[in-house]
Amino acid sequence: MNGLVSAAVVFSLVAMCRTLPNGVRLPLLLILGTVAGQLVSRLQWDSGWDAQSLTTGILYLVLPLLVWELAARLPLRRLRRYRGPVAVQALLTFLMMLAGVSAVLFFGISHAGFPLLSALVAATLLATADPGFATPYLEGARRVQVWLEGEAAVVDALALVLLMVLLSLDSVSQWSTATLMTDLLRTVAGAMLAVACGVAVWRVAGGARWGTVLTGVWLWWLYLGAEWLLAAPGLVVVLAATVWIRRGRPAPLPCLNLTPWLADSLVVVLGFTLTAAMFTERYWAMLLAIGAAGAVRLLSLLPWLMWRGLPIRGEERRQWLLAPSRGPITLALVLALPTDLPAWWTVQSLAYGVILFDLLLQGSLIHGGRSG
Repeated sequence: MNGLVSAAVVFSLVAMCRTLPNGVRLPLLLILGTVAGQLVSRLQWDSGWDAQSLTTGILYLVLPLLVWELAARLPLRRLRRYRGPVAVQALLTFLMMLAGVSAVLFFGISHAGFPLLSALVAATLLATADPGFATPYLEGARRVQVWLEGEAAVVDALALVLLMVLLSLDSVSQWSTATLMTDLLRTVAGAMLAVACGVAVWRVAGGARWGTVLTGVWLWWLYLGAEWLLAAPGLVVVLAATVWIRRGRPAPLPCLNLTPWLADSLVVVLGFTLTAAMFTERYWAMLLAIGAAGAVRLLSLLPWLMWRGLPIRGEERRQWLLAPSRGPITLALVLALPTDLPAWWTVQSLAYGVILFDLLLQGSLIHGGRSG
């Protein structure tokens, strides 16, 4: 019961702040969440939220909704002409982020309590792409938004598959090339089977006539079936099934349009879970992650500016380079990390640092440059 009351309080705060400008609303929600978290801790109130319940709620409710709506609003027609370059850029950026950020974190932190597995998990989280927090700063830069949304669809699918494999390991020493390929092939095959079954059910049951609620119920059960029956990444299945259906469908696939509300709610939860110790004891890891994530992404994008066919022109190029690439999906994945991950608190702290940088500073660089 306390958990429901806490959720109602969070949504009430979000509702009261929805009309505020993005640059005011997000810092305010973060502050309100932080104050609430400190009050609950000091007064020893029972919020109804512990690590397990928060993880469960995000994994089975929030993340499926966010991925559904990402796929439902994906501008497939606009992406059709540039889907090849977008896919190549997304793949190369993902691989560079995975290699570069994990190396910087592993060797920079250089502590026995922070194994390579934790560095790889952190790098995978920071490599995820979601323009959810960047969108308000990109009004009028439609081509940048379209490119970032296409990148998000590719990168998030890769990251979710890799995260599932990484989190199933106890250490990287278990991981041989044969084991890696076997696990990846098994995971991808399970996801493809789940997508095929889900699309078949949608067609046989007349899914083209379904409204938002029935579509959501179908996708939720598809998510659960993939996770529980096939040990496949349910979020990838939801993403792929939604995109597959939309390819031959003239009308848009219905969705709840809850992403802005969920994104703001996750910012409140981020503030709620922040602790002073994260900044006093893990500041070095945060700074390393902020520098590595920003530098590697920038280096991966700069060569594309020399491509004459790049549809992003003029001032939009600066916005593309500076746009925050982490969004509500990244934040939800960080909040849902299993606590038995080695160096879990360090991984969460450094990811928080990067997300806070994106929320409070990086977006304002675009806004400030544009208004100036």
